[in-house]
Amino acid sequence: MMMAGTNAKGETLFDVEPLPPFCRPEEVIREALPVLAPVSRVSVSETAHRRNIRVGGRWVPWRPDVAPYMAEPMDMTGSRRFDSVAFIGPARSSKSEGLVISPLVHAILAQPRVVAVFSPSKDAAKEWSEGTLDPLVLNSPELAVKLAAGRGADNIFTKRFKGGTRLTIDWPVKSKLAQRSIALCIGTDYDAFKRDIEGDGEAFPLMRKRTEDAGSRAMTIVESSPRFPPLHDDWASATPHEAPPCEGIVAIYNAGTRGRLYWTCPDCLEAFRPEFEQLSYPDDGTPEERGARAHMFCPHCGCVMEARHKAELNAGGFWLHEDDGGALVPIHDLKREVATASYWLPGPAAALAPWSRLVSRYLSAEATYNALGDESGLKTVVNVELGLPYASRGRGAGAGLSEAMLRQGASDHVWQVCPAGTACLLAAVDVQPGRFVVQVEAVMPGLERVVIDRFDLFTPPPGAPKAEGRRLDPGKYAEDWRALDPLAAKVYPVEGEDYGLGILCIVVDANGEPGVTPNAYSFLRRVRITHPNRWHLQKGKGGEDVKRAEVRRPETAHRGKQYVARDVPIIRTGTDRLKDEVAASLLREAGGARKLHVPRAAPAEVFAELAAERKTEDGWRKRPGVQRNEALDLCVYVLSLAIVLEAEAINWDRPPRWALPGPENLMAVALSDPGAAEAAEDPAPAPAPAARGWAVKKSKKRW
Repeated sequence: MMMAGTNAKGETLFDVEPLPPFCRPEEVIREALPVLAPVSRVSVSETAHRRNIRVGGRWVPWRPDVAPYMAEPMDMTGSRRFDSVAFIGPARSSKSEGLVISPLVHAILAQPRVVAVFSPSKDAAKEWSEGTLDPLVLNSPELAVKLAAGRGADNIFTKRFKGGTRLTIDWPVKSKLAQRSIALCIGTDYDAFKRDIEGDGEAFPLMRKRTEDAGSRAMTIVESSPRFPPLHDDWASATPHEAPPCEGIVAIYNAGTRGRLYWTCPDCLEAFRPEFEQLSYPDDGTPEERGARAHMFCPHCGCVMEARHKAELNAGGFWLHEDDGGALVPIHDLKREVATASYWLPGPAAALAPWSRLVSRYLSAEATYNALGDESGLKTVVNVELGLPYASRGRGAGAGLSEAMLRQGASDHVWQVCPAGTACLLAAVDVQPGRFVVQVEAVMPGLERVVIDRFDLFTPPPGAPKAEGRRLDPGKYAEDWRALDPLAAKVYPVEGEDYGLGILCIVVDANGEPGVTPNAYSFLRRVRITHPNRWHLQKGKGGEDVKRAEVRRPETAHRGKQYVARDVPIIRTGTDRLKDEVAASLLREAGGARKLHVPRAAPAEVFAELAAERKTEDGWRKRPGVQRNEALDLCVYVLSLAIVLEAEAINWDRPPRWALPGPENLMAVALSDPGAAEAAEDPAPAPAPAARGWAVKKSKKRW
C-alpha cells in the first residue's frame, strides 16, 4: 500500500512506502544472544563431525576413522602452547579437510573469531570459495543456519556467521598481509605461494605476525605437498626426523617439532615409518601389474602387510616428535621449546591413495625418464603422490660432471668415423664472435649417440666482402654464412664398411651478437631452396616449465615495432631440461639407450666445455672462471633436433629409411663417390606447420 506525502498547504507531493513495523525486543535479543554465548571448550576433532562431506556424489557426515592420523594435527590447531601448525603430505591424504575445513568449522560452531583462508592466487581463492566453501555450508545444516543474513554477509571473498565469526578468503599479497588482526590464519597449498610477497619476504612469517593480537589463542596453519628441491646434494640427516634443507613448507617443518607417523608391525610389534621404500613389488610386468601386487614389509622382521591391512594400520598409527638429543616422544611429552607443531605424512599412509596407484605411477614416470630423459613426470609423482621433495637427477649429474671424470669415462670410438650400426648423423652449429663452432654426432638405435667430430670455421667464404685479412663475422656479413654450405656435402666413413654417411640434418643457433638473428633467417631462406629439410634454426630458453623441443613460428608479422619473420620456423629448445638429459647421458656407466659417448681422441676443449656448467637453483650456469661451453650447448642442440625429428618414437625393428643402419640408409654414400652426398635425397621434414618451401604436405603415414 502506498501513502501520499503532502506539504503545509495540503498538496500531494509524492507517494512513499509505509515504514516497516517496529522490531520486537525479543527478536533483537535472540539475534544478539549467540554473540554473548561463551566459547565452547571442545577440540577441533570433536566438532569436525558436525559438518558434511561429499562422498561419491552424496553429502554425508565427516568420519574421523577415514584418516585417523589427522586427529592430532587437527587438535594442535587449537593449542595454546604452539602458535602454528605445519603439515607436509601427499595428495589424497585429507590434509585440506583436516587443517583447513575442520579448524574453520570449529571457529564457526565453537570458538567464534576472525579467520582468513589464503589460497595461492586470487583465482584459486575464488574457486575455493565457490567450489568448496559454498557447497560445504549449503549442505551442512549446522553451518547453514549459522550463516548471517543481510548486506555483505555472504560474498565470494567475505562471509559472516552468527556468533561473531568473520571469514575472509584471501591470497598472498602485501595489502592482505599487513595492518590486519586475524586470530586464525590458514594457508592452503603453501608451496604454490610466491616466495617473496612484494619485498616483504615469505608469507608464513607475515601470516603469523597478523595473529599476534590474539595472544595465546593465535594460530597460523599451513599445509602443502613439497615443491622445492633440496638445496644441497651432499646433505645427510643429523637427527631421525630431519628433512633435507629446502625452501617452503619443508623449511617450516624443520623449524618445528618434526613429527613423523609410525605404524606398529602386527607380527613383531615394533614401530616403523611407512615410507615408500618399505613397499615391495615384482620386478617384471607392466607398471599396473607390478603396482597391483605391491605390499608393505616390516623393516625389523620382514612381516608382509597387504593393502587390505592399510586402514587397520592407520587406525593404530601414532605421531612421534623430536625432543632434545634426537629422542622421539609424543607431542605432549615434548620438552624442546619450539613454536610450530610440524608433521610429515608419507605417501603410502595417505588414506585415499592405494599402494597400487603409487607404485604404478612411479614406475611409469621412471620409464618415461629412462626412455626420454624427461623427469618432469617423475618430479610430479614424487612431490604430489609420495609427498617428498624431488632432487633433480639432472642436477646430480651436473654436479658430478668434471673434465677428469669425462676423460676417465671416454670411449674407444674412432674419431671422425661413424661407429658400426650408425642410424644417422646430426650436426649442430654454434655462432660465436669470429667463428662458427660445428659438432657432429652419430646417432644409433635407442638414441645412443657418439660425438665423432668437432671443428671451428674461421675463414670467410670466397666472395664475401673484404674476405682477405679478416675472420668470420656472422653478425655483420650475411655472406659469411656461406661458410656453412659445405656441411651439406660432408661424408664420414662407417667403421668396417665401404660406404659413408652424409649429415642428415644440421641445426644452427639463431642467437648471438647483434645481426646474427636476421642473418640466420636469411641463411635459412636461401639454403632451404636446395635443401628444404636439411637445415634448421634453434633458439634456447631456460626454465623447468619449458617444453624440451618444439617447432614454432611467430603468430604475427609484427611485435610492436619489431618485424618478426613468420616464414622462418624455429626449434624452441628447453635448454635447462635438455642439459639435465645430456648430463645424465654422459654419466651413464654402460653403453645403450640414450648414452652419450665422447671418444678419447676428441679435442681437449670438448671435455672441458662439457663440464663448463653446473645446475643451480636458477638453472644451468657456467662454473666460476669458465668462458667456453660450446660442446655442452651443441649436444643440447643435437638432442633438440633429434626430438623434433621424432627419433624418440622410432620403432627400431622397422626404422624409416633415414634412420636405417646399413648401406640402404637414405644418406649412405659409396666411398668411391663422396661427392654424391650433395645430391643425396633430402630427409623427410620435421613435424611443423606447413610453409612454402619448407614443409611438404602431411601424410597419414609416419615418415
